[in-house]
Amino acid sequence: MENKSHALAAGIFVIAVAALLAGLGMWLTRDQTDYQLYELSSKDSVSGLQPQAAVRYKGVAVGKVTHIGFDPQVSGNVLIRIAVNADAPISPTTFATLGYQGVTGLAHVQLDDAEAPLPAPAPGASGLPR
Repeated sequence: MENKSHALAAGIFVIAVAALLAGLGMWLTRDQTDYQLYELSSKDSVSGLQPQAAVRYKGVAVGKVTHIGFDPQVSGNVLIRIAVNADAPISPTTFATLGYQGVTGLAHVQLDDAEAPLPAPAPGASGLPR
């Protein structure tokens, strides 16, 4: 009888610790930032760029890459979907380039502003601004 009560106590302890660890993991990984989605279409290679890569506006991290695939509207183009913080100062003159970080060669999307407004491309099939 004594062995069963120790096993029950140990089982309850393991379940409680597992539940606390799961709750802690969910709390630490929550993201409550409000993002605006954009699509980038490029004819250039995007080697080194991966989903969850950083999006930087003039060097400041403002978002992340959410999807990389092929553009169904333009054959041979790569379609990159990015989520940018809604507070980032994105304007009609903002354009994107691919930047590389240090010796590792990890790629990120670098946003910057042009001198004059760029012509606005038509929205993609998803309806997101490009």
